[in-house]
Amino acid sequence: MTTKLFATKLKNAREEKGYSQKELGLRVGLSDKSISIYEKGSVYPPISNLLRIAKELDKPVGYFFEN
Repeated sequence: MTTKLFATKLKNAREEKGYSQKELGLRVGLSDKSISIYEKGSVYPPISNLLRIAKELDKPVGYFFEN
């Protein structure tokens, strides 16, 4: 599993909900820059952030790590 695959899945899930990076960030208490960094595949989010993001996007955490 690479951060690039995670990043793609995150971006796809965000776009499915019709959220901008800024809107998702506001909804989960993060900056749009943090969302951007996660979507670029630079780093994985800390688990606390991932849990909030997954809940907001109506995805199980495992979704982001499946091929």
